[in-house]
Amino acid sequence: VSGGYVGVDIFFVISGFLMTAIIVKGLEQGDFSLFRFYIARARRILPALIVVIITLLALGWFWLTNPDYKELGNESYYALVFLSNIYFWRKTGYFEAEAHEKWLLHTWSLSVEWQFYLLFPIFLTLLWKLKPNLKTLTLGLATVFICSFSFQWLADSVESFYSLSTRGWELSAGGLVYLA
Repeated sequence: VSGGYVGVDIFFVISGFLMTAIIVKGLEQGDFSLFRFYIARARRILPALIVVIITLLALGWFWLTNPDYKELGNESYYALVFLSNIYFWRKTGYFEAEAHEKWLLHTWSLSVEWQFYLLFPIFLTLLWKLKPNLKTLTLGLATVFICSFSFQWLADSVESFYSLSTRGWELSAGGLVYLA
């Protein structure tokens, strides 16, 4: 595919599908737990992220200048608190030359994913409490899809690339496919 960055888009749609499946099945069975959901996501993501960050900080100690090492420390912090998408959005565009010097630039998508993990189950649970049926969830996800897709046209290109609000349509598209 021209441009090549379709993989992240596909990943977000698949993630929306899988997370909707997990949450909806739990809601339908009456045993969905936000705590268990968050712990399961943390167990899957944090170990690998921590190993990557520790490895890069160790390598950076020997290879980077002090200002560059400080920058890596900032990137590491924002990656660990799952805000690196916002950090990089404010620092640089993904396709700019200086972005190639960011060792943890790839964590922007992980941050979007984690932000989705935090908000999405709360959103679906609230909709379910409002009216416990799949039609309510479908209407809620369709609303998110339309709003998020529309936000892309209002945001600048860098914000549109990095932001959950402009990537939410991909995640909700996967959820809509599951619900269909």
